[in-house]
Amino acid sequence: MRLLARTKQWGELPALEAQYSGLVDRLKAIEAQEPLDESQSARKYRLLSRIIADHDEICSFVMPQLATLEDALKSLERQHRLHKAYGQADEAPL
Repeated sequence: MRLLARTKQWGELPALEAQYSGLVDRLKAIEAQEPLDESQSARKYRLLSRIIADHDEICSFVMPQLATLEDALKSLERQHRLHKAYGQADEAPL
């Protein structure tokens, strides 16, 4: 996911996010049934630290894109309201 975010392959991220969420859910279910020993728990926390760091990096790429998308949507909404209020210039009678 981090590589996809770095290379701005936004379309690929949702599928990987869904896979990631599914794996997290499976791991939670497994841990609820079978507690981790000390070494497994230590590994879990190392992996969680890495996941958090990766998440932060992904957010640093995604958040500006989301802001740009939000700005574009606001612009389209303003255009739509203006069109609805005043119509298109080419619709004006001659």
